[in-house]
Amino acid sequence: MDKYIDYLTENLDGRRVKHSIGTAEQAQELARIHGGNEQKAYIAGLLHDVAKGKCECGPEKLAKEYDIVIDEVEQSNPELIHGKLGAKIVSEQLGIEDEDILNAICWHTTGRADMSLLEKIVYIADLTEPSRQFENIDVVRELAKKDIDAAMIYALNCVIEFVQCKGYTLHPNSTKAQEYFLKEEKNKFELQ
Repeated sequence: MDKYIDYLTENLDGRRVKHSIGTAEQAQELARIHGGNEQKAYIAGLLHDVAKGKCECGPEKLAKEYDIVIDEVEQSNPELIHGKLGAKIVSEQLGIEDEDILNAICWHTTGRADMSLLEKIVYIADLTEPSRQFENIDVVRELAKKDIDAAMIYALNCVIEFVQCKGYTLHPNSTKAQEYFLKEEKNKFELQ
């Protein structure tokens, strides 16, 4: 773990390193609660923002260097690129090849339909680590301890509302994730 923390310390500002460590600890705790792999959760949480602020010339240029295809929404909101870019950097510069860890890093910005447990854990941990504060964060934190899918629905609703209130373009993967989780929730109730 030390080499990962050293890498973060060399490449991110102190606030982002603190956030990354908080996310890692939160992810590890959620993995423990939900029967996930705690070590993978810690690593994915720790490295999820490795591409934040990585290139002063803009994430679009760095994405091109790493052969990452970006869509129209990512072009209009380059902040969304850091998940995909982070997964590539973690693979190529830190030698991590575990697909579940790489996917958790890749999809932590938008979510997607049919997320793995680790992907959900990192998405929620990123939003709920101790330094984060937003309206209804305590609801997400409590739901995350009891039902990770319910936490995903609530968190996605919060994120989507935030994006719309700010006038940003919502990434279709976030909408697909929301629709997927709502459908799964409905199916649970119909089977009971």
